[in-house]
Order: sequence, then C-alpha cells, then structure tokens
Amino acid sequence: MNPWCIPAFLIVALSSPVAAQDTLPRIHPKLGHIPDLSPAAFGRFAEFDSLLNTDGGLTVEGTQRLEVLYDEIGEVWESPCDVVGLGCSWYCGGGPDTVWASSQLPPQDGQLFDAGHAHDLSYCTAWAEGVEGPDIGEWLAYRFAPESPRLHTVLIANGQVTDTASWRAHGRVQELLLSENGVPVAILQLADTMADQAFALPRMFGRRTDGAPMVLTFTILSVHPGDRHADTVITEIWFDGTDVH
Repeated sequence: MNPWCIPAFLIVALSSPVAAQDTLPRIHPKLGHIPDLSPAAFGRFAEFDSLLNTDGGLTVEGTQRLEVLYDEIGEVWESPCDVVGLGCSWYCGGGPDTVWASSQLPPQDGQLFDAGHAHDLSYCTAWAEGVEGPDIGEWLAYRFAPESPRLHTVLIANGQVTDTASWRAHGRVQELLLSENGVPVAILQLADTMADQAFALPRMFGRRTDGAPMVLTFTILSVHPGDRHADTVITEIWFDGTDVH
C-alpha cells in the first residue's frame, strides 16, 4: 500500500503505540504445532507426491509406504511451508485484501522480508522490520473489505521459524498492541516459542456498523532480542472466524 494512502486515524494511532496500555486486556495464546521445515520433511512430501503420481501402479512396498505417508501428511497439505491447507477454511470466504508495514528489512542474500510475507500463508517466508536501533513502535496493518467475514481469532508464527538457529538469531515479539481502525483493543502477550500461537479475541471483528473497511494493526511493544541480529521477525499473522460455513 502507498504510505500516502494510509488513513488519517492510523497515522494518529500509530504515532502513540503506548496509549492506554494500562487499561487494555492482555490476551495469552493457546499454543499449537511447531512447523517442521527440515530437509527430511520436504523429502517426505516429495516422496508422497512421487508415489501418488507413479505410473503403472505401485509395488506392495510402495503401497504400504504411501499409506504411511498418507496418514502422516493427509490430503490437504502440499508442502511443509503451508500454514493453511487446501480444505475449506475461513479463508474460503475471508481474509485481508491489503497488508502493509511501517518498515521492512532490505533483501538479504536474495531473501525478501516485505509485509506481504507476513500473510502469504507460508512458514517459509517472513516479515522483518527494517529500522535502525530499537524496533518498538514498528507495525503491520491488515485491511479487510466491509463484506469480508467476521473473525474471532488471530494466529501468529513468532520469529523466523524456518529452523531453530534462525529463530534464535533474530528478534521475536514479546508484546503486540492490537488496534482496530486506530482504536487500541488488547495487548497480545506472545510466548517465546516456535509453535503457532492462537489468540481468542474479546469479541467478533469485521462488518463494522459504519460500513467502513476494517484495519487491524499490530504494533510491537517489546521484543526478545536475537542472539545475532537486531531485526525482529514475524513469520505469519493469520486469522480464523465465522460467516463462511
């Protein structure tokens, strides 16, 4: 998104990320699975795909191996990178139409860290803020069209979860301020883990009574510093909700 098109209410709100923090609810996450992006995991997916597409039928051993991999991988996952599978989910009808950020890290060895990578539904890419010095106050913003289904849950993959060494090397978020159209809503208290983190929101969000698009903004309030790099990374922020099924 062009920064000159950022709504005025966001400019005011984002300039004061600590406003009213003492009165906001703090939401703690329910932890989910830890992504496995190891070479072995990619190898299993490649083997599964090869067995599924074998011409001329499988041997007994191949059929047995396919059954094992089917039980492990299932039908809806195409890659270890997948955050959301191919089966119908809230994303069948919902999701933001625009994502942008206060800053982004310049490309590193061909790897991009722009805001879109914080909502490409892939564990294999990430957003990293790009400011010098303290990263407090940097933010990601997600715009939802007025007709987008409502949401009740925010899910976050915190840090760069491609592998343990990268996760520890870069900063991870400790606290995020969640705002709706510039109004602070809650503080998300992130765990320092590679596991998915699901935050149940205090109410439904979206389909505003004023008919306006909804912008959810996530502003960094505090971080866990990385062992080697100053930048803070968020792999993914995604959503779940209602009005789809």
